[in-house]
Amino acid sequence: MINLDALFQLLADKGFKDPDTGNLFFPAYIYTYDPKEEYEMRKQIEALDKKLQRPNHYLECQILNIYTEIITYLKSQTFAGNTLFEDILAKEKEEPKEAARWIKEEIELGFYKYLREKIEKHFSFESDKRVYLIIHGFGSAYPYLRASEFLVKNEEFIKKFKVILFYPGKFENSNYRLFKILGDENMYRANYLNKFLADSN
Repeated sequence: MINLDALFQLLADKGFKDPDTGNLFFPAYIYTYDPKEEYEMRKQIEALDKKLQRPNHYLECQILNIYTEIITYLKSQTFAGNTLFEDILAKEKEEPKEAARWIKEEIELGFYKYLREKIEKHFSFESDKRVYLIIHGFGSAYPYLRASEFLVKNEEFIKKFKVILFYPGKFENSNYRLFKILGDENMYRANYLNKFLADSN
């Protein structure tokens, strides 16, 4: 049974929510969970958001499902009357490998820009209520986008807010493993949130 009470208490803490506390150079945190609990975790993230919005906290988290955002982006791009999403689906029926390559290419060419603009819009208001960017859906986004790739591509962008990545996998021998199997490189700078919570108790 997933219980995010400890995480809620941490995110609601006035000291922690300040972007200048913790890892000053890279305020990103990774929370690992069992991939089998994916759908329950989505419900818990929604419940966490509602609790943080209550008047005594009034924190306006930006919560993004990274897989849903990729789909939304592909549907927003049109060419010759079709959306990229429609064209990629058609390509997938004939050449699935080529379709996968196409998706990765579009992520590099335009998705990150689209995502940054959306995030910047949310955090553009000077407010101490907008401090957390919570991202999940990396299990669904595989193999098109990895959590490690997201962090590397946005390393210079993550400064004015704290990023919480929900990661379906485990942390073992100083490495993150997606689905408890696939190694994710270049995430050494992010804080392992599970250990942070354990040490705080």
